[in-house]
Amino acid sequence: MRPGINLDHAATTAPDPAVIRAVCACMEQYDANPSAAYSAAGHGRREIRLAKETLSDMLGADRTELVFTSGGTEANNLALRQAAGRHVVLSAIEHKSVLEAASAQGCQITLVPPDNCGKVDPAHIQAAIRPDTALISVQFANNETGVLQPIAEIGAIARRHKVFFHTDAVQAFGHIPISVSDASIDMLSASAHKLYGPLGAGFLYIRQGVPARPLIAGGGQEGALRSGTENIPAIAGFRVAAELAQADMPSRDERLRQLTDAFLQQLRQHRPEISAIAECSDRLPGILALHLPGVSSEAAIARLDSAGIRISGGAACGVGTSSASHVLTAMGLQPEQANEVIRISPGRHTTSVEMQMAAESICALL
Repeated sequence: MRPGINLDHAATTAPDPAVIRAVCACMEQYDANPSAAYSAAGHGRREIRLAKETLSDMLGADRTELVFTSGGTEANNLALRQAAGRHVVLSAIEHKSVLEAASAQGCQITLVPPDNCGKVDPAHIQAAIRPDTALISVQFANNETGVLQPIAEIGAIARRHKVFFHTDAVQAFGHIPISVSDASIDMLSASAHKLYGPLGAGFLYIRQGVPARPLIAGGGQEGALRSGTENIPAIAGFRVAAELAQADMPSRDERLRQLTDAFLQQLRQHRPEISAIAECSDRLPGILALHLPGVSSEAAIARLDSAGIRISGGAACGVGTSSASHVLTAMGLQPEQANEVIRISPGRHTTSVEMQMAAESICALL
């Protein structure tokens, strides 16, 4: 593991040692294709079943409603494929894998902007619905600001209008409780590497009765919705990561909240010009977006990296682009302000001393 202070857990998390052991055990023990007819293949099928039982239980769903994917991006693409060529309602702050998937599928897109606090108004979602609307997709929690969206209210609106509802829960799954029935969710995307699981593993929950079109054709695996030999080691690691996440969810939530609150207080004592983005909204406790006036996010990332501190300027997948964050500009920030925003996301093992050191380094930037 790279030394230093990692405050970019929203981008990815290091696999837990128990996850690594589960992945390695699968790679050492299983040498049979789970689709094969002989008995040795049953071990792989058992791993798939156990993982689906664990993951679906966390959603209050049935294991037959989960389709394993290579991650959140593929899950989002699979969800949007259901609405190909038809009208969809999306929030303007969706992850690029939702926005670009809708465009690639030839969908007619209505974007609903958030308010200045990063929250989408359910009434605006309802107003955007047309008689031919096929799908509504709104993130559970935004990956740049951590803002939690009113998913249950939006789900209820979608259900009343008989429109399918998808939520990208990549940042939220394993970090906060989610009930697909209580929130009237028809499809939900999740990824393992956001909760100390392996890279390359995700799933799409698809409620029974929701029509879906396969993104990958071939051997008919995963109910013919995701053909290709299943990645058993990654799936087994996903299960273990989810079990660990569920076990420490309440205590981890409170600890991260205390860390970020103390961090923000320290910043304000020394640099009151630093402001927190979307502080007026409910947010995931482990994501904090900060505006550093006069300091570009690119410069902040580089200077903190040289000091051994890892942060982000927003979505990790947006690195290398010169344009301002579409999330922040949709919230009303000017492009020059959006390019002065950094994202801090501590993790399970982040200490208060590390947060204090990071705060001192950020203050020194100004």
